Amino acid sequence: MAKEIEGYEGYVNTVLPFKTVGDLVLSADVLYPRQKPSSPAPVLIHYHGGFLVFGERYTFLPEWLAQASVNRGWIFVTPDYRLIPETTAHDSVEDAVDLYHWVSESLSSLIDRELGSVVVAGSSAGGFLALTTSVVVKAKPAVAFLIYGMLDMINVHYLTKGSNIFGQPVFDTTETREYLKNIKDKPVLTGYAFPADPTQDPRLKIVSTLHIDATFPDYMTGVPGLSDKVVQNGVEAIPAEHRKLYPLTFGRLDDLPPVLIVHGQNDTAVPVTLSEVAVQKLQAAGVSVHAEFPDNAQHGYDAAAGRRLESELGGDLSGSGFDSLRKSLKVLDQIIG
Repeated sequence: MAKEIEGYEGYVNTVLPFKTVGDLVLSADVLYPRQKPSSPAPVLIHYHGGFLVFGERYTFLPEWLAQASVNRGWIFVTPDYRLIPETTAHDSVEDAVDLYHWVSESLSSLIDRELGSVVVAGSSAGGFLALTTSVVVKAKPAVAFLIYGMLDMINVHYLTKGSNIFGQPVFDTTETREYLKNIKDKPVLTGYAFPADPTQDPRLKIVSTLHIDATFPDYMTGVPGLSDKVVQNGVEAIPAEHRKLYPLTFGRLDDLPPVLIVHGQNDTAVPVTLSEVAVQKLQAAGVSVHAEFPDNAQHGYDAAAGRRLESELGGDLSGSGFDSLRKSLKVLDQIIG
């Protein structure tokens, strides 16, 4: 599968295992300069999206971000992580954090390259992982870059029943709820490619069901009925051992690095409100935040950029959404440079 992120001039791609859990081997794609740089190369880690339920490191690879890393002589890393609902978001976060530590402690010797600053980035659910990782780890990254992220997972959006993603119709979730009753008996997945027909895919029906029934908190934590308890009693209903999954509410934010946020105002899968709340809470904690809220940037819109965002061929990529990505990269350059 490494072929899918080949073709970056002057770069080598290799797949390296970074963690083993039972029979599961979690790996990361590492894109790094063929020739040794004369100075330490910054590393950009990207966590893929998929609502924590599906996706893998190829399905939602932001080629524009990988190309931006290549343009700057950086190293680009994109990893597996365990998916819910067969397991909980605790495992997803643990994998994201372990990958971060692996990059910091082991990657240099494995690829024989000296590493510089580390940037954590993520799209959608990957934005949640990037933010949570930044809060959890002691040695902070240089920047967190959050792209239409699921940043506030106890927002009213995830506690309100009766709506589906992308404006799709609400359906009877009985069949999927029956399947979910025995979900802990199913094998844990570390990736699930985006299906050819998403409207009929059972995995995507799980995502819709978690939205329609407002049970994301239940399956993130493994606590049945948690969403209803939060609605009734507020966030204090979340047990202490699960609070690290909600860093904007319970995490320490005042020691975070600069945060870049891009989120379209017309996003119908992850509402822009989640990022707006994040900006408010981060700035209140004294964090430096650069936020872009383009008016026309639907969820996943950046995939259309391919590798062209910063190239001469990218001139047709006009509009506030792509301009927001370019502006964010300039801010990133200022911080890392």
